[in-house]
Amino acid sequence: MTVFTHILSICHVLARNDTPHYDASNFILKEKKTMLEFLRNKASGVLGILLIGLLVIAFGLWGIADTFTGFSNAELGRVGGEKIERQEFQLRYMQSTQQLAQQLGAPLSAAQARNLGVPQQVMANMLGGAAMRELGSDLGLAYSDEDIAKSIVNDANFAGPSGSFDEPTFRTVLAQNGLSEEMFVKDQRSFHIINQLTEASVDNGLMPDALADGLFKHFLERRVAKYMILTLDETDEVGDPTDEELETFFNQTKLRFAEPERRSGQALLISPARFAELISIEEETLREEYEISLSDFSVPEKREIDQLVLSDDEQVETVRNMRAEGKSFVEILQAVGQTLDNTDLGKVERDDLISADLAEVAFSMESGEISDIIEGPLGYAVLRVRSITPGATLPFEAVKDRLLSRIVYDQALEDMLAFSETVEDELAGGETLASLGQRFDLDVVQIEDIDNDGANRDGRRLNLLAIYEEIAPTLFESAVGEDIPMMENDDGSYIWLRLDAITPSEVPPLADIRDAVAAEWQVSERTKLLEAMAAHMVKEGNETGSFNKAAKTFEREPLVSEPMTRQTSNDTFSEAAVARLFSVNDGKFAWASVGFGGEIIVMQVDEIIEAAVNEGEAKDLIFGGEQRKYRLDLSNQFITGLQNEYGASVNQSNLERAINDLVTR
Repeated sequence: MTVFTHILSICHVLARNDTPHYDASNFILKEKKTMLEFLRNKASGVLGILLIGLLVIAFGLWGIADTFTGFSNAELGRVGGEKIERQEFQLRYMQSTQQLAQQLGAPLSAAQARNLGVPQQVMANMLGGAAMRELGSDLGLAYSDEDIAKSIVNDANFAGPSGSFDEPTFRTVLAQNGLSEEMFVKDQRSFHIINQLTEASVDNGLMPDALADGLFKHFLERRVAKYMILTLDETDEVGDPTDEELETFFNQTKLRFAEPERRSGQALLISPARFAELISIEEETLREEYEISLSDFSVPEKREIDQLVLSDDEQVETVRNMRAEGKSFVEILQAVGQTLDNTDLGKVERDDLISADLAEVAFSMESGEISDIIEGPLGYAVLRVRSITPGATLPFEAVKDRLLSRIVYDQALEDMLAFSETVEDELAGGETLASLGQRFDLDVVQIEDIDNDGANRDGRRLNLLAIYEEIAPTLFESAVGEDIPMMENDDGSYIWLRLDAITPSEVPPLADIRDAVAAEWQVSERTKLLEAMAAHMVKEGNETGSFNKAAKTFEREPLVSEPMTRQTSNDTFSEAAVARLFSVNDGKFAWASVGFGGEIIVMQVDEIIEAAVNEGEAKDLIFGGEQRKYRLDLSNQFITGLQNEYGASVNQSNLERAINDLVTR
């Protein structure tokens, strides 16, 4: 019985399905039989000769080699007795391409996947899996068809609307993941066999304590540095370059002087304020809106309230007796062991109270009044109203202007939305932004020669581009003449854009930028002097062991850093500087560029602070990460050893044919 025979039998037990089944295999066999009978009957005449001639031509066009070699190019590789088949490789290639495309968030062709090294990774994975399966076979490890069938039937990913295994869902999921049924079953069997092997070997591999301690000490070692920052101002002037020096420097650094790509276009902006200018509202309309919106202009009543919650029947009886005796609220609190801090709810509105029943009582009492015992959601309670701030409603005249602004703005939004639909229709009909602006008396802003940041050739930005920062990137994502979707902005305005021209990035002639190139040449030469100065200081320092002697030409003392680890990085100690500091011994010198600007830092290792191995949390963190790397290395070595043991080979010509077949489809 095959895996899918087992699945069918399991599903039959789970639920009987009486739906008629279309047998495609019988149909195909019947058609084949009909075709063979036709060929047999016609092969003896002129038609038979013609058919044979067509077959000969077909062999000549499509190649006869594979017919007599058993389709030799179907085998791309082998590990022992395990073959890497062409069809499976191509399916896994496309599956990996789809997965990579999902990770990148963009479509990926087979050709692009090839450039990213996908074929090599797929082949390496298939060879590794084949080696593990070969070992599993030698050790007698297996995972039966029945077990695989059960795991498939019980997999929630393949459940249909009824909640149980559903064959159409199963096939759809496989198709979406680029898997055939045969591949899926093979993967399931391989997974369980390989899992048995790795659990018994690699997963039990323990990283040596000495290695863990060594890594811990390496990562968390700290160093203190004496250091001094050297600047270009501390170098001598280098004068002006000769024509030959300038031309050589320019040719070597042309891209540094390239003008950025620039774009020109137009923008049509409409805003609610523009439409609000045309709207007038009658006072009667304002008064109607006022009546509808009274709650917006009403200040609710607020009360300062105490709430005493009683914890048991004994307290309830105590409070009831004291209320009957006319005792004060403070006396009641003292009797039940509470204080005002515990009962003060502060100044609250009716809706702030936890219960509608409590709110009804609290907001019907007089100031200073104490309620009877009330059954609330938290138990029995007693309320006291300390003060009352009456609610109020602002008069019409006080909110008239606010109402007017609100109504006008809402109407302006509606008018603007209707107008935007008109603009969209006109643009679709071939109108230009310029003609629409002229017809409707709207300003169309000309955008000339901006870079990706929205700056023109003078380095300035139009006010429109400064306010709406998405305009420049949108123009740089568009093509000339392309319909650009309307932009809806946070302030309620709409913008339509049109890209008119693109000026490609280019390097101006040396004659046009001679002064700028000369200034860069001078900086470059002075940087070389600064590096030479730093190198000389490091040499002096390493010979004498003294920072003061190494920096004797400078009239300042070196600074001392805070303790740093290898992970430190900031504007002073760049990653390169920290790496060099940790690459030299105690008392030795090194130099590097600082983290920001063109300055250089000269450093001496002033102190080395070793990490204490008993720092538990940090050690566990490092140990966990390195343990995973260690086991991955063991796994790779294990698979490499198996491939060497069984003999792994790849037929490069067949592999290239299989890849090219996908790339050229």
